[in-house]
Amino acid sequence: MTQLNDSVYAPATNIQGFGTSLAISKDKKAETINVSYTPASYGVEIVKTHKLQFATTADFANPATFDVNASDNSFSFTVGAFNEFLTEELELPVDEETTVSARIMTYSLAGVDTLYSSVVSFATTPYLDILFAPNTFYLFGDGVGRIAQNNKLKLNKVHSEPDDSWIIVWMEATGTFKLCSDVDYKGVIGKVGDPVNGEYTLGTTDNRGEDIPVPGTAGYYTVGVNLATNTLLIEPANVYITGPNVDAWPVSSVIEENRFQQDTENKTMVLTKSLIGGELRLHVTHPYISAADWWHAEFIFLDGKIEYRADGNDQDRVNIDGGERTIELDFINQTGKIQ
Repeated sequence: MTQLNDSVYAPATNIQGFGTSLAISKDKKAETINVSYTPASYGVEIVKTHKLQFATTADFANPATFDVNASDNSFSFTVGAFNEFLTEELELPVDEETTVSARIMTYSLAGVDTLYSSVVSFATTPYLDILFAPNTFYLFGDGVGRIAQNNKLKLNKVHSEPDDSWIIVWMEATGTFKLCSDVDYKGVIGKVGDPVNGEYTLGTTDNRGEDIPVPGTAGYYTVGVNLATNTLLIEPANVYITGPNVDAWPVSSVIEENRFQQDTENKTMVLTKSLIGGELRLHVTHPYISAADWWHAEFIFLDGKIEYRADGNDQDRVNIDGGERTIELDFINQTGKIQ
């Protein structure tokens, strides 16, 4: 390694802020934790970077670096961010006191030694703050064409049903998937145990679960999540036209002749039908969505782009002329068109 002249290297010292016990809780998640220290020195003026590391053992056999930047001689971060780090990166159990070790890592130019401070240890108890609890889910995995679908497989909220969400997704003939809370793969969960009548029990922060297998036949499926029961249900996608164009409203309009058919070769869903004309109204059905309140899972396409009502207000409308029409929906690219 490079030695800077004959200077004496000194790692960071005097880490303060954790104490022997650090109390954190969900009601304090917005509060700030301040950790101070005496910066490391390489004996000469040189650009150096300090990082805060943690481990579950004092020997730091498997350290994890906290993604928080140092400012002068301190680190500042929220209780919520720290709890997320403890549960997501260190994978500590919630509601269980654990001894955590911390140190400061300092590095500089390539070839110059990395310095490590002495270790400080403290007890803390991570709390349950499930990252996916606010009803925000993404799907990812080789079974759901993650790369082809740009890793933006976000479930839609169900209007007036805060525990439920859904997505129509193209599933491959083989593979698996999991759920996460955002595109950075935080809050990852899968299934716990085998399905009962096709319904999977989802994991929790204490038991994240295993990969969920796809049904085995390539095609469009609706994935529904019910947080009230912590379950997930996959079924073939059922999309319907309703309203003025068919002179009927759900549940009367939920019949086979109003259902979109899958075009497996082109990976689209298509409906060809003689329509009366008027406002285009489309919706999806799923056992987790109220059948009578079809608008809870309504969607439309505007300027060719599919837009979901989710938990928002009534959507803008598209009027179409009567006559023989073909409506094509592409849920991979999130587009729709009428011919």
